[in-house]
Amino acid sequence: MFSSFKLDPKSSEPVYRQIALEIRRAILDGRLETGSRLPATRDLAGQLGVNRNTVVAAYEALGAEGWIASHTGRGTFVVDRGEDPAEVGYPDYPDGAPDESLRSGFSRTVECAAVGGLQSIYRLAISDEGISFVGSYPAADLMPVEPFAASMQAVLARDGASVLGYGPTAGELGLRETIAETMRGAGSENATPDRTLVTSGAQQAIELVFRTFVEREDTVVIEEPTYTGALSVLNSLGARIVGVPVDEEGIRPDLLEIALSRHRPKFLYVQPTFHNPTTSVMDVERRREVVDMCRRHRVLIVEDDWAGDLRLDGEPSPSLHAIDGGSNVIYLGTFSKKLMPGLRVGWVAAPAAVMERLVELKRLQDCGTSPLIQAALDHFLRAGGLEAHLEKTLPAYRARRDAMFDALTRHFPKEAVFSRPSGGLFVWVTLPVGYDCRGLFAAARRRGVLYSRGDLFHGDGSGHNSLRLTYSAADPSRIEDGVSLLGELISERRPAGPFKDSSGTAESMPIF
Repeated sequence: MFSSFKLDPKSSEPVYRQIALEIRRAILDGRLETGSRLPATRDLAGQLGVNRNTVVAAYEALGAEGWIASHTGRGTFVVDRGEDPAEVGYPDYPDGAPDESLRSGFSRTVECAAVGGLQSIYRLAISDEGISFVGSYPAADLMPVEPFAASMQAVLARDGASVLGYGPTAGELGLRETIAETMRGAGSENATPDRTLVTSGAQQAIELVFRTFVEREDTVVIEEPTYTGALSVLNSLGARIVGVPVDEEGIRPDLLEIALSRHRPKFLYVQPTFHNPTTSVMDVERRREVVDMCRRHRVLIVEDDWAGDLRLDGEPSPSLHAIDGGSNVIYLGTFSKKLMPGLRVGWVAAPAAVMERLVELKRLQDCGTSPLIQAALDHFLRAGGLEAHLEKTLPAYRARRDAMFDALTRHFPKEAVFSRPSGGLFVWVTLPVGYDCRGLFAAARRRGVLYSRGDLFHGDGSGHNSLRLTYSAADPSRIEDGVSLLGELISERRPAGPFKDSSGTAESMPIF
């Protein structure tokens, strides 16, 4: 059956997508039934006359959309999706895909398989399925609904219609002053309102900064693994990604030096504090080393400080922006993780020359973030609302972190590697090589437990033996139940034979 697939190498549709669509059609029209085993990727690649990586990308796309599941040692199988083919976004087409004449005109911007990682996590994070450890979300039950509502009412009473119209593209001056003042208090002495841009969440901040600097085929250095949303944007822009492995203290300076020397990237994207997903924290000495190294190589740093205020243990370290003085570091911040994601408010602190371009791109995208939300947030912050919120939430997060760590210690195999993070919202778990968390994901979802697959955080698609578990939004009793079930499923999937060392490096492009 597979040899009859009609692939067109001259089509604007990538070949991996053509393969995925053919398999999807075969499932929908009954040629492939639930439980059918798909050929091994190498075998199907031989039948179709394509590169094996092309088939791997097709299988990964189908797996992310919930059509198939892989099981280590057994193969890849069609799964039971019930009666909901619309879940993947093609509700009105009997063959599971939009009209060919429409698809042929699509931009390539979001066509590569690696772009869909953020969508995969987000779709599950906003679902109400079972016990969810997906998404780096704050706890809904701890959000300051009443205090923020009071700030909203106060702003409307004070400013009336002036906050219901358009505002400055760069953001309301009051909020920018508050952000800059807070950054100066943390050591960024050169932070000023005119060097601050308010964005619609940190994701827009990332997209604006990356789009400002990256042309197709430009090289960017990242940590390996890294934030899925950053990978999705870089892939949509057609960037050449060089991944530098991390250790317990963040990006490895020895390999970063090589990457900067050999690849001369446009910038380094890095998360020195509570790294997503590994939770590592860079010590001050390494922070200074990274700043000095990038300055020496004339490489810009994009610092994503998404969770700096979510410290559960220890003392804070200065940001790279503070160490550098803001001349060679663009700083990204957000209120989504430490306060409320529904605000959709983040910010960028950047040199004046960069800020001008960022504001122009922001104007093209949305003409500015909501003036009402900005004014209410500024009122809330100036009234001490964030401090009061963190005073309540941090002890709760600490208790939930400890509950997850204790549950992992009791229910996961002794070979699993994880640590008690000193801040942030989740735990990163690495199982020995041989485990495949994609198959585990499908099995766990059927049993009512969701988590974030580790491969979604790797630029090269590796990391299949890792998973990210968010504790912040889950009740401790649910944490115990969910981790216990995952431990049971992991034990059932214990690979045959001796474990291999799970350490090593994985680069999106070779460093050397």
